[in-house]
Amino acid sequence: MSSARRSVRKRAGESILVTDAMTGKTIGRIGNLSVDGMMLICPRPVAEGSLYQVQFLLTDGERQRRRVEVGIQCLWCEAARTENTHWAGCRIIDIAAAEQHILDGWVGRAAEVV
Repeated sequence: MSSARRSVRKRAGESILVTDAMTGKTIGRIGNLSVDGMMLICPRPVAEGSLYQVQFLLTDGERQRRRVEVGIQCLWCEAARTENTHWAGCRIIDIAAAEQHILDGWVGRAAEVV
């Protein structure tokens, strides 16, 4: 799997909740994030191939919280060692240019690459 990764990923240093933009329900939280994908940590499994419109908050360079809304597709999901915890690898399939700029900046300020 690691050979397929092309983008720098930043581990979330804080809890970044990911919400389904259609239902308002929390899907999980970001484990790590790149300019074109994310790993989610979820209480329930996410079906591989499923599509979601999600939103989350990122802190920009001026320390302002900015909402980012993206379309994602789940590529894989597996149970974690912790009970009721699942990891889901997702790719970003749709994002507005302004929100891509916020995401690029957040990842660009990465202190830790995983």
